[in-house]
Amino acid sequence: MKPLASRRPISLSPQKRACTLSVSRAVLERRLGKPTRHEEDGDGLGPRYRWESTCDCGLELFVDLPVHAGANEPSEASLWMEHLEVEHALAHLGLTPSDVVWRADVQHPLSLEGWTIVRVDARGDRQDQCVLPLREHAECLGRMLEARGSKHSYTVESRGMPSRQGWSVIRQDAHGNQYAVAVHPRRTRGPRLVAS
Repeated sequence: MKPLASRRPISLSPQKRACTLSVSRAVLERRLGKPTRHEEDGDGLGPRYRWESTCDCGLELFVDLPVHAGANEPSEASLWMEHLEVEHALAHLGLTPSDVVWRADVQHPLSLEGWTIVRVDARGDRQDQCVLPLREHAECLGRMLEARGSKHSYTVESRGMPSRQGWSVIRQDAHGNQYAVAVHPRRTRGPRLVAS
């Protein structure tokens, strides 16, 4: 993971509070580096430490923690993200579901359409683990689950009707026929998709 650019304006408006974690500042610093400290009290929560990071797969994580929390004692940190991908974020942070105090997707069930991570055991039995909205995020989480060294393998499969909302990468052949080969919700990802 690498920090997001510090010169860009801070805005959590497209982000949703995905979950509340019971985690210490030391654990977050090991995973995300040094935080920035925000003294303003505009949100009513008091001064906070804040981390803004992006993972190799493109997942952006915004974490904040009260300044009054000790370095090694667990405190309640908030995790903000654009899509509710709690399992994916926990895997990148090196945390487990037991570190979660509250999660937004309990109150608002996730869509059944998207990219499903399927666990396949040694007998060939299949079980859906979770559904994520972006394929590259699902593939990233599948690789991370498989890297844990369990006896299971993980595959990524499409579920439901594919969403066509977002920015399309259009392919045009020599005859002028055009068709969408990829759709992504963020415009900034379009050039990367075209290059690949």
